[in-house]
Amino acid sequence: MSLPNSRVVTDPETDLRTFDIVLVSLTEAVSADWARALSRAMLTGCRVRHIGEYIEELRGAVSLDHFEVDHLPPNGIASYRIIKRAMDIGLVIFILPVVLPVLALSMLSILVTSGAPVFFIQERVGLGAAPFKMWKLRTMRLERPDEALKAAVIGDSRVTPVGRILRRFRIDELPQLWNVLKGDMSLIGPRPEAVPLHTEYQGKLPNYAYRYLVRPGITGWAQVNAPPSASADEARLKLTYDLYYVKKLSLWLDVQIVMRTFWTITSGGGVR
Repeated sequence: MSLPNSRVVTDPETDLRTFDIVLVSLTEAVSADWARALSRAMLTGCRVRHIGEYIEELRGAVSLDHFEVDHLPPNGIASYRIIKRAMDIGLVIFILPVVLPVLALSMLSILVTSGAPVFFIQERVGLGAAPFKMWKLRTMRLERPDEALKAAVIGDSRVTPVGRILRRFRIDELPQLWNVLKGDMSLIGPRPEAVPLHTEYQGKLPNYAYRYLVRPGITGWAQVNAPPSASADEARLKLTYDLYYVKKLSLWLDVQIVMRTFWTITSGGGVR
């Protein structure tokens, strides 16, 4: 990756104090000369970072080719999961007075324009790769018997006129608040995949199983950074963001996701 305003230093006698930050690769042992050079730089306040970590934070995504299980926080996932669960329940109960009227009106619109059923219920894969039934408002016409399951694409002809409005403002996702209360999902986390897509992606993508260390979410880091996955290549891109979220799990990251989700909804980005 090309970094702007950067320079490759090959001589350990170079005065590193003139740099804002020094990026080093730790794939090989640091020699004594370079160790002295780096320690002199750190003593004067110069930051020294691992280049892989720096680029990862710059992109907000991990490198699948260099991702290892020891990159994950040893205790942070379990402890933060408990905190998140409490916050999920509290926030869902808090917003229910606003959500319920919107949900009722949307259900009536679907019933009048497309008929029953109002809900689309599909088996998805959640925490620990356990399957669960995920609820959504139905935004597509009913599937024909000869149609295979496939992810939505831009301009998908299966989406109904009312469904496009519901998708535009993500209203079709509101029934998943029930999944959150049940414990199947969180408000924030990797998007749960349908079982056939999960089976396909897990066979093609390295480290795919690590995304199941946290509850799937209604929104998440991958959702605000990448388009919905309709192919293995798009799923690979989303996985780099999902694993970044699992690795950096924190309240501050969740706050960023909420803010960016609000912007995505108001701008209409990522709708299929």
